[in-house]
Amino acid sequence: MNKNLIEIAYDDREHAEILLEQLSLHDNLCLVKKRLALGDYQISNWLIERKTLPDLVISLCDGRLFSQVARLSACDHNTALLIEGSSRDIASYDITREALIGALCSISINFNMPILRSLSQAESAKILYFCAKQLYSRETELKLNGRKPKRKKNRQLFILQSLPQVGPKLAKRLLNHFDNIEAVFIASAEELIKVEGIGQEKARKIRDVLTS
Repeated sequence: MNKNLIEIAYDDREHAEILLEQLSLHDNLCLVKKRLALGDYQISNWLIERKTLPDLVISLCDGRLFSQVARLSACDHNTALLIEGSSRDIASYDITREALIGALCSISINFNMPILRSLSQAESAKILYFCAKQLYSRETELKLNGRKPKRKKNRQLFILQSLPQVGPKLAKRLLNHFDNIEAVFIASAEELIKVEGIGQEKARKIRDVLTS
């Protein structure tokens, strides 16, 4: 494959003729058809699951949705959910808007999974193309700078942000100070206070969560 081409792999069971036709119009893309164990599309280290709104509603009602999301979330790739369609597509389905919103919030927050929205296969093709271009640009920059993405570190930071009053910046300071999350979890309140941004009250709350 030409190294200047951006590769998008798609599952051989994916039925999205318009989407694939639109992607094939881009000269800088290389579409690869293969069997994917998870997801419908793979772009670099990202897996993207595409669901039409009717598919989403059906899988939510029959209980399959969260097991599918859990499998995606547990894999070694970054993952995203692409939802396609409009509210008209599910007008006849017996589901409330609140239930659907609740499910999407759970996927975003509890599984740390980005949700992409499109109205049609043509728009989904545009989203996949934009994602591919941005990932290609980012990876090119990382290679030039001699750095590689650290998915393990991102997971560690995500876990630390579950602690009371610990946001992204404080999570980074904790990880830099203690080197690993196990050290954070066993640190005493006195040790936690040594990290900038943690006072006695915040240290107490963190210890309470870890020891209760």
